[in-house]
Amino acid sequence: MNANRMFHRPWLIPLVLLAWGCSDPSAVEGDPATPAPLAATSRPPSGGLVSCGKLPYDSVSQEIGPAGGVIAVGPHFLWIDSLALPSPVTITAVAPSDRVRRIRLMPDGLVFQKTAFLVTSYANCNVKQATTPRIAQVSDDLTILGYLSSATGTDTVFAKVWEGTLYVGGEVHHFSNYAIAW
Repeated sequence: MNANRMFHRPWLIPLVLLAWGCSDPSAVEGDPATPAPLAATSRPPSGGLVSCGKLPYDSVSQEIGPAGGVIAVGPHFLWIDSLALPSPVTITAVAPSDRVRRIRLMPDGLVFQKTAFLVTSYANCNVKQATTPRIAQVSDDLTILGYLSSATGTDTVFAKVWEGTLYVGGEVHHFSNYAIAW
């Protein structure tokens, strides 16, 4: 585990900040949804998990406090806004080696007082043409529980190409398991 991972990727911070503040017209709108204040969007699943090329296992633990911060693990980036946490918390992010592009964020159930935003690459994933994947909250057995919404509270998902790599993002209100889905 590397607690200083963000210092190895200097381009990381502009990417995550761009994703969080995206008002770009190239953002893709999804289906209307009922927002849930502390969970992923609470509509029934409309698709399944996306199959991707297998990546190596990666895990990072990093302390994030009231100043906020960024954690990078595998193809995933978690940006936590300042004052989202009232006191320092050691956060562990695990990206399993799997055909499903997923991340587990711990400690389980950690709730933010302000924005946290998860951005992940879907490069080398089997995504249907003219379809933008979303980030789904999933159970331990990979059942889709709901979908992340945007930082504006709508169901507009961030989908962008950054330096030749495809990314999708959504606002995280609490820690759980997340994966790329239709």
